[in-house]
Amino acid sequence: MAHYAFSNLLGAPYRGGNLCLNGHNLLTSVGNRVTEVDLQLSSSTTLPCENLTEIQCTAVSPSGLHMISFDTDGRAILVNLRKRVVLHHMNFKGKVVDCKFSPCGRSFAVCVGKLVQIWATPTMLKEFAPFRLLRTYGGMYDDATCVAWSGDSRWVIVGSKDLTARIYSANHMDGYVPPTLAGHREQIVAVAFAGEHGDACYTVSKDGALFEWKLVDEEVEGDEKAVRGKDGRRGGKDSLGGGERDGGGQRWRMQGKHFFHQPAKLTCASYHAATGLLCAGFGHGVFTMHRLPEFTPVQTLSISQEKVSACTFNETGEWIALGCARLGQLIVWEWQSEAYVYKQQGHYFDVNQCAYAPDGSMIATAADDHKVKVWSTATGSCFVTFSEHTMPVTAVAFLPSGHALLSASLDGTVRAFDLMRYRNFRVLTSPDPCQFVSLAVDPSGEVVCAGSVDTFQIHIWSLKTGRLLDILAGHMGPITSLCFSPESSLLASGSWDKTVRLWDVYDGRGQTDVLPHAHDVLAVAFRPDGKQVAVATLDGQVFLWKPDDARLEGTIEGRRDMAGGKTIGDLRSASNISAGRAFKTLAYSADGALLLAGGNGKVVCMYDVDGRALLRKFALSRSKALDGTIERLDSNRVTDAGPLDLLPGGSDDEEDDEDDE
Repeated sequence: MAHYAFSNLLGAPYRGGNLCLNGHNLLTSVGNRVTEVDLQLSSSTTLPCENLTEIQCTAVSPSGLHMISFDTDGRAILVNLRKRVVLHHMNFKGKVVDCKFSPCGRSFAVCVGKLVQIWATPTMLKEFAPFRLLRTYGGMYDDATCVAWSGDSRWVIVGSKDLTARIYSANHMDGYVPPTLAGHREQIVAVAFAGEHGDACYTVSKDGALFEWKLVDEEVEGDEKAVRGKDGRRGGKDSLGGGERDGGGQRWRMQGKHFFHQPAKLTCASYHAATGLLCAGFGHGVFTMHRLPEFTPVQTLSISQEKVSACTFNETGEWIALGCARLGQLIVWEWQSEAYVYKQQGHYFDVNQCAYAPDGSMIATAADDHKVKVWSTATGSCFVTFSEHTMPVTAVAFLPSGHALLSASLDGTVRAFDLMRYRNFRVLTSPDPCQFVSLAVDPSGEVVCAGSVDTFQIHIWSLKTGRLLDILAGHMGPITSLCFSPESSLLASGSWDKTVRLWDVYDGRGQTDVLPHAHDVLAVAFRPDGKQVAVATLDGQVFLWKPDDARLEGTIEGRRDMAGGKTIGDLRSASNISAGRAFKTLAYSADGALLLAGGNGKVVCMYDVDGRALLRKFALSRSKALDGTIERLDSNRVTDAGPLDLLPGGSDDEEDDEDDE
């Protein structure tokens, strides 16, 4: 039973990076993983492979067979999308900002710092060095920001932070001098070729300016009648104009300037050459569509209050995929019918608790953004969001029938939501204002209990009438966990007063037993047969009690099992850090033989209940970008002022501030 494998990642449809539309599949990066969304079935699955840090950009080959993803440290993995396996690893030794496959699929271009590198696409054959560097081009005075290929896979245009764009040849050409397209006042966000043979292109800058460039013939005199490059200087015989022509060479000329006239900065743009459509996203959540070269407005739509982080077209140009990283929002828009093909949004703040439906078809999540979301386990999509709470939601639970959902919040209410009509049909309140942090429902689904953090009381309601039945007092600290026994009338409550109290709710006898502990109680869980209760305390231990006679049956030492990585601010090594390692949630398996425990660590531990032994650890993430996953930190990143990661003034923060302005 311990052979569990990663299945899917819910709660975050999009968290940054670019978007890739491959047929009816959409690839979006979520942290250090990639999620594949089937737009026909409206279902999403997360690939089992992981990058070492957060994903910066992804690219899919024209055949749709390969995907390459780059993390923030420049490490890349090549994935077979059909088999969902990692084929190769590669370190580009620099931050890769953008990557594009050539239309022929034989090579791909990456922007690494101030350089543009063209690599041969790895084949399916077993090779010692599958990544083969073909060309490296420089000449930019600042980092490159975007790259695009011409339709014939012969030319590459690259935008840079130095306010210029340059056009390079994918093949070697003697005497070819790359032209420089200048004139923008801010950094270039997107570039694209308009013609099939690369004789026209567009450049879009951050201030909302669109420049149209075209390769035109130019008259030369006398001895200068030799073949010229694209900037008027001497070029090779295989220049973009087709070699030597009668009467002169060729030069890139600006054919027009267009401006979007939006109050916010332009954050992303995408051009579809077949239809001539240009989609541009802005910092205030608006995206526009224009038809080029006339620059005719087609649509203007607002999708969020935050900046649009990424946009892209599908192959036919009918769908537009848009992402907002700060809100975790992902949208696929069909512009002709003006309808949503796909629309998902994750939680804005941290998730406090989740709960499975009795039949396993749904998962409910409660978060600090005052919302409760219900996710389908089959499709991985959120199909309903309840936003009636006015403060963070701390607990959530399904009724045994699975037709209703309960949530407790710091606003002092417990709300019941109908999952058939998607409405809030009951609001349970207390006579005195209090904040609820724990929730439990009895096996019949008629009695609801909630524990408070400020009054240290347990409130009991009837779900049918909404009437307050009783208030249980006795704890001397916040009540962090509540759990009903599946086979009896006992209610177990855990508190920060270092006790677990057992209550008889139905007979009205009140408190029956007190289970004392040496440290604060964080979680309580009954075994499915009701003959054992597991208690997790602040010292990292799990105590197994027999509720009938309040007898301790065993103890599981979990502090060493929780030992994980070292956080940035820790002064001790990961092996010496034991304080604060504790389980905050417990769950039994259906047969009661296994116990799952998770807390403020990077792993979830599975224990054998009878043998009190650790069976397996499940690592939630291997991303080095998360604080606490690395056991040994790099001493080179520690200065006299503290770790570099904690010092203000990072480049990413400055870019976000500029976009907000």
